[in-house]
Amino acid sequence: KLAMKAVNPFTSQISPKLVCATFLILSSVKCLLIPTYRSTDFDVHRNWLAITRHLPLSEWYFDDVGGTTVHTLDYPPLFAFFEWGLSNNFITDLLLEKGWLDERCLELLPDNDNEPSDRCVRFQRATVILSDVLLFLGAYLAPVSLGGVYSASINNGCGRRSHPWVTVLLIVTNPGLILLDHVHFQYNGMLLGVLLISISFIIWGTQLISAKVTVNRTTDRSNSSDEAIELRSSGLFELLGAGAFAILMAMKHLYLMLAPLYLFYLLRHHCFVARRREDYFNYSFSFGRFIVLGIVTLICLLGAFVPFIMQNQPRVHMEQILARLFPFGRGLVHDYWAANVWALYLFTSRAASFLLRKAPIQSGLRQKIESYAIIPFPEPDPSTVAFCLLIGLIPCIISAWK
Repeated sequence: KLAMKAVNPFTSQISPKLVCATFLILSSVKCLLIPTYRSTDFDVHRNWLAITRHLPLSEWYFDDVGGTTVHTLDYPPLFAFFEWGLSNNFITDLLLEKGWLDERCLELLPDNDNEPSDRCVRFQRATVILSDVLLFLGAYLAPVSLGGVYSASINNGCGRRSHPWVTVLLIVTNPGLILLDHVHFQYNGMLLGVLLISISFIIWGTQLISAKVTVNRTTDRSNSSDEAIELRSSGLFELLGAGAFAILMAMKHLYLMLAPLYLFYLLRHHCFVARRREDYFNYSFSFGRFIVLGIVTLICLLGAFVPFIMQNQPRVHMEQILARLFPFGRGLVHDYWAANVWALYLFTSRAASFLLRKAPIQSGLRQKIESYAIIPFPEPDPSTVAFCLLIGLIPCIISAWK
């Protein structure tokens, strides 16, 4: 019991009331940013509100307002249902009825005539501010889940005292996140909160297993009922973490790149169960845990796709959704501002093309270089990008497995 107390994963040094007060204070600051600059992402989300409010489900991923807008729905279905929830609820209807929100804000408009009113701007900005509840929840749970790790390190003399409240503040006051969500306009804070919640559940599950092992080594081994309870608890938290991450991928497919890390971590730490053998622990693969993990993940990930599968011509709908989520046809480097290695690749290609035009070389050599398609650099295909991503993830995958 003493050993279990030393690594109690549910110990919290953060007051929930203080977190709530911080949310209110920061929300007030974010309200001051309502009239600031906004990007075209604001128009994107406004159009998604209109799509999910006025069109039947079967048209969500097909509509482009008669070809007059590029702001088509290109997020996974669960995020589409999130937009549907924002545009179809009694609060939105009440705002429309009272005139505090104009009908035009939720209408399908072409790109050349979609200037929002001040009421529309306030409404959409408010949805982002309120969605940050999930960010604060994740920011609160993350250091709480790590409390047992810090406590165990301190008790073992190999760690320094943590400051969980500083961790919360660093997350919720991140200036880049505030600018991206509350100026540029996005919902990344909400999504980051779901990711932190998922990680917190995973950490809790791992700590419960560690606590069980510690208790087994320091107490009477005959207490098998307590061991079974702790083992089931650890498995439950890991399933919750997997489910939360699957929900996150069903909201924004950008997080798909983290899926290999979750896969190998859960495969090793959830599906392999420690069994006591005299003075050591032997790990054996649990097929039952693997099946349950797969079922939970698939339900959370694919559940939002079910309404589209139930439409007429489900294959057509799924192909259209995948085409919107992965628009490889428009090129992988079409967004020059995207902060990734392919943006640097494209910049280098442009610079090489400029130097080739200005360089004092013979026309024959210049034509030969151009004929080999060396400059500008060839555009990377999806398989090459996926391969490079997996190669880059290998060190992280190895660490997750260990």
